[in-house]
Amino acid sequence: MGKSKFFVSVAAGAAVGGIIALLDRGTRQEMSSWASYIMALAKDPEQLTESSRELIDRATETAQKINEDVSFIKGKVDDLKELTPEVKDLVQETKSTFVPQEQNPAASSASAQYPSS
Repeated sequence: MGKSKFFVSVAAGAAVGGIIALLDRGTRQEMSSWASYIMALAKDPEQLTESSRELIDRATETAQKINEDVSFIKGKVDDLKELTPEVKDLVQETKSTFVPQEQNPAASSASAQYPSS
């Protein structure tokens, strides 16, 4: 018995809330346009099918583009991971070639630890 009162109260609250919402002119106009749209769909169900198909096609196309973009970015990240050690070695090689031994911080720290006598 308590359950039936609950659902009746919920339905009454929804009805009162709907009536209060319809006091606003903008809400009434929006509901009127929705009602017109639903009536048009009821008269021409193929329009609903067509618009749904278009929406699904656009969503599928967008998902494919996102998938391609993610794959491209993943490939670039993988390439970067492979190149990073090579670039690091190249920078070290270039540094050791162009920086004299006395200015090379690694060489000076090593010579500070082990001074030549």
